[in-house]
Amino acid sequence: MKLQTQMPDTHNPEAAHQSGGSFLGHLWASVASTVILVVICCGFYPLIVWGIAQAVFPNQANGSLVKKDGSYTTNDQEAVGSALLGQNFTAAHYFHPRPSAAGAGYDAASSSGSNLGPLSDKFLNGLVNTDEKGVKTVGYDGVRLRTLHYALDNGITFKTSLPLDGFKDKDGNLDEVKLIEAFPHTGDPADKKKMVLTEFSTLIPADAVTASGSGLDPHISLENAKLQIARIAKARNMSEADVQKLVNDHTDGPGLGVFGDPGVNVLMLNLSLDSTHPIAGPATQPVGKP
Repeated sequence: MKLQTQMPDTHNPEAAHQSGGSFLGHLWASVASTVILVVICCGFYPLIVWGIAQAVFPNQANGSLVKKDGSYTTNDQEAVGSALLGQNFTAAHYFHPRPSAAGAGYDAASSSGSNLGPLSDKFLNGLVNTDEKGVKTVGYDGVRLRTLHYALDNGITFKTSLPLDGFKDKDGNLDEVKLIEAFPHTGDPADKKKMVLTEFSTLIPADAVTASGSGLDPHISLENAKLQIARIAKARNMSEADVQKLVNDHTDGPGLGVFGDPGVNVLMLNLSLDSTHPIAGPATQPVGKP
């Protein structure tokens, strides 16, 4: 038996309808569906979500901006920062954040990590840049230099293989270029005198000397904050118990109570310190926008 195939008559409207419709009919239906979905998904839906967020969660929806007194605001002209972004505090009377690899430090426009492996010579020992005039500058500080600074800043004792005074200028400041060059770099001659740090009086938390993946982490660990308490108390003429209480007040628990570890929000803690225990005289490092 032979099967005969009959092509639909595209010139016959009734035959075209029976075969599934004309090409132009399908085209206009697709265009109409696309327009409707664009209006719904790119217009009405974002508008509804934005409206609900502004009405129910105005602070979170506008970036969790905070004023100098530590209260939240939706006015970016009043804001000194965001509770979601770290800032590069370096003065002795402030808690210091973890290092940042984002631009010049906590630059929200260039969020990034260092992308260096744990055995990288640059990551561990740092890098010195030399310009065309022979002037040397720190290209990357490295974990060892960060560890040294952290220990000195917070009264943590340690030993060095070479006298530290040999790496200070006439004003007593550390020559970071000389230190980086003295650290045990890969490929150094065997007879080179190397600067090695040993016998720390306490363990230094990893977040004190390494950057986060984003470079914008607003938190430090409880261990990191604890080691800075004595310095803050001395600089602001406070008791360590009072500083510890503020640390506790600004410690965020794990996400949903189970995800991650507790963390101390550095910006919120420093704003609270300025509010409750201001330092005498003008601040040497005013809080500014991130």
